[in-house]
Amino acid sequence: MSVIPLKSELSVRILSDINEILKYLQIGVNIPIWPEFHKYIINDLKLFHPKSILLLEDGNVSGHVLIFHNETDTLYFGYFGIINHEENKIIRLVDEIINFSKVNNFKRIRGPINIPTIIFGWGFMKKGSLSNLFPGNPVNPPIYQDIFLKKDFYIANIQNTWEGYMPRINPWKIKDYNFKNYEYFNPKNLKDLMHLKSKFLKIQAENLPLSAQITPSGVDVFDNYAKFIFEFGYNFMIFFVKYKPTNEIVACGSYLPNPFRKDDKGNYDSCLTLTWAVIPEHRRKGLAILMYGATSLQAWKRKIRYGGGPMGSDIKENAEMAKKIGAIIGRTHLILECKLS
Repeated sequence: MSVIPLKSELSVRILSDINEILKYLQIGVNIPIWPEFHKYIINDLKLFHPKSILLLEDGNVSGHVLIFHNETDTLYFGYFGIINHEENKIIRLVDEIINFSKVNNFKRIRGPINIPTIIFGWGFMKKGSLSNLFPGNPVNPPIYQDIFLKKDFYIANIQNTWEGYMPRINPWKIKDYNFKNYEYFNPKNLKDLMHLKSKFLKIQAENLPLSAQITPSGVDVFDNYAKFIFEFGYNFMIFFVKYKPTNEIVACGSYLPNPFRKDDKGNYDSCLTLTWAVIPEHRRKGLAILMYGATSLQAWKRKIRYGGGPMGSDIKENAEMAKKIGAIIGRTHLILECKLS
């Protein structure tokens, strides 16, 4: 006699307590959530007042999504994951996000954005991307974005991660450029960076394209991200360029350490390019080469020889720079949106 399996019952549970939320985030991302990262996660959770929606099957947790907002009409989601990636459960959890948004009068849904993004990244990974562990680059099967797109979501932002061997370049020896009027420098320590914080944020906010402004409330998460860089990385991962005739800072940028990868001697050997920006009056002067080159010299001293950096597919200038140093697109992530009527 054949046995007809009983249909399992799906239900949801919503969490608001940060310590409870922290227990379930790993369901929604493949990047390890080490205890050392908890303080950075908790900082962002306190900032965005999130909730976790747990999907339960016969009372057992089988899926998770984090939802949060920053006092706007957009609901963000992140850490979206279903154990075993089952289609009916993905559909149910997407429906829960949509229902929550409508009940709470949000006009738009956007994600996935896994706060803090400097560790856990954003977007659903496109098929064919590299899938080895890399910070800021979550991995998922394409069934996730396929289902979201069937649920009236659309692709709002395509982020390509350019990566590869980092050539060492001495920018002051390149004959095509003259940097005598420019000074590249790094903050000495975290305290020194805080004195430069307002200038860094101003240049980034005024000169980065919208496709590069992914994390909500970038100003508010700056301190958290800076502490992460100084704990796991080095001061050269934040850099500035000053125009000597006016003593004005005209460009700046940042790299992120990769705490997940070491060489055979135990040295961290890779990093991510997070952002760089140049004010309009000083563009086309080779300052991107100056920033990359001066930083690469210091990275090599620290045995860092491999790099990657996400950038919007519409940012042609940065893509050209990546090609010049031999990088290729290793991974592509899709950020999705849904407009609610």
